[in-house]
Amino acid sequence: MNAKVAMAALLSLTLLSAGCTGVESVTPFFHGEDITPSIAVEDFTLIDSTGQDWNYQNQTDGKVVVIAFLFTNCIDICPIVTENLRWVHSQLSEEEHNQTQFLTITVDPWRDDTTALSEWTQYRNASWPHVTANSTEESSPMFQTIQSVWANFAVGLSIEETTENETNTSARHHPDAYSVNHSTGTVLVDSNGMQRIWWGDNDWLTDLVLADIQTLLEDA
Repeated sequence: MNAKVAMAALLSLTLLSAGCTGVESVTPFFHGEDITPSIAVEDFTLIDSTGQDWNYQNQTDGKVVVIAFLFTNCIDICPIVTENLRWVHSQLSEEEHNQTQFLTITVDPWRDDTTALSEWTQYRNASWPHVTANSTEESSPMFQTIQSVWANFAVGLSIEETTENETNTSARHHPDAYSVNHSTGTVLVDSNGMQRIWWGDNDWLTDLVLADIQTLLEDA
């Protein structure tokens, strides 16, 4: 066997071995916006619409998580996002449901107490957990927690006061005293607890969001 034939045989064997051992990894394709680099979800405990503590790690360990941010006084995009989530939720198989957790986190804990969230979930037929803080006092541990959650997910949040001579949180005890502006989306978290995909609230394509969730499930 001459040198050229020997080299060709060695190269073929090397390529074949690489393919057989599976060293090559394929990066999943997502329809939504990749969160690069991916961001770890920091564990937190808030309260759900029933008034019970809801711990992220306990409820989501090993699961793909679909997280939306909204407020119940929202009259435009939030109901649409909830309806989109409800449709996607209804399309998952029983096995996929067992590996997936949906979650809605309020950006308006001043009005979104457990009663408001309970009424919202019933009216919208949204069966997954909706969480808030049990206090809106600045020094409250859970209020500080929900602010940390917003920061962890890069929620752009601003409060516009509409009542004269009322500032900061004092006006927020009155339903019409302020408005909430938030620039965020739905975040898909993989089974390792990493934020992987972002869907803007105005960019939702329900079948493609569903496809991204199923891709994360397959990659788990």
